[in-house]
Amino acid sequence: MKRIIALLLALVMCFSLVACAKAPASDEDKDASPVGDSTVEIEGESVTIVDMIGRKVAIPADTKNNTVGATYGAATPFLITLGLGERVLACNYKNGAFVQMVDEVVYNAKDIGDNTLDYEKLAKINPSVYICKGKPQDYNKIEQATQVGIPTIAISAEELDEILYTYEMLGKAFGVEDRAQELIDYLNGELENIDKLVATIPEDQRSTAVCMGSEIGRVAGSDMLQNIMIERVGGKSVLTPEEQEDRWWFLIGPEALVSKNPDYIFVTSSAVLNYSAEQMYEDKAFSDMTAVKDKHIFVIPAVKDSWDMPGPGFILAMYYMMHCMYPDLITAEDMQNKTDEFYQLFYGKTLTGEEIGYSF
Repeated sequence: MKRIIALLLALVMCFSLVACAKAPASDEDKDASPVGDSTVEIEGESVTIVDMIGRKVAIPADTKNNTVGATYGAATPFLITLGLGERVLACNYKNGAFVQMVDEVVYNAKDIGDNTLDYEKLAKINPSVYICKGKPQDYNKIEQATQVGIPTIAISAEELDEILYTYEMLGKAFGVEDRAQELIDYLNGELENIDKLVATIPEDQRSTAVCMGSEIGRVAGSDMLQNIMIERVGGKSVLTPEEQEDRWWFLIGPEALVSKNPDYIFVTSSAVLNYSAEQMYEDKAFSDMTAVKDKHIFVIPAVKDSWDMPGPGFILAMYYMMHCMYPDLITAEDMQNKTDEFYQLFYGKTLTGEEIGYSF
């Protein structure tokens, strides 16, 4: 009988996790359009915010003392630039060397997982709030955190509005609304500046471009951040609306890349590459491509702080793309000034090209 009961409990747990993966919250707990409305509802000892998948999440009301643990690496730069380093109990990150430069406390924070959540470690550090990625494959982490009594905020930062909303939401969740608004205002101001510059580029003089990933012909889908940035800075994507796979990299292959013949190829710095621009320049298979003939293949900076990753550095990636395609609008001097200004505001220090790996 004990074995039967144990088996039934295990089955209930499995069904619970599967259900969570399909529907993390009931309809009444979800906001129809979460981006742009992180309204805080104060009720007793908790406040309620709307996360990136539309869930209403009750967190401790003493927001200025809330601590955090995260498995989504893209959350780390948001937490650091909001000045929450001392409250980060656990996290992971893309490049430890960069994190160590800007926040030693975060660099030394515990690790509770990435693709999977070590919920026993999560329960042991017991943060006020847990952060995971807002993707269906991560919904089981919400269930696991709930089982150990820790409220979970799911975030996504693959669109420009989502990045701004993440700052707004986390600002309210951790009682740093003023700092969040300062960074939002800066980013909005730079986006407005970019829009004004792009408006001066005649339509028939706009360059075509694509962003490539870890292998030749693996490209960022139409609704990925990298592709969105190309179009926002006055480039024309060579992808069709159908060429996308859930905001992820997908393989069109070298032959299709050649046939699309972009004027510029931007290469992510957030992945290990099995090729180089020099190899493409020397390969006869690509010799007829405009980007190859004109030596217009550029790796997006920076080596230690990938600007094309979801996070605040996107604004520098946009200026860099514009600098490459329209150097008269954004000069090398402009790029350096923008870079220094960004790091001073967001991280409290300027970081040279030698330190984090960029050049203009």
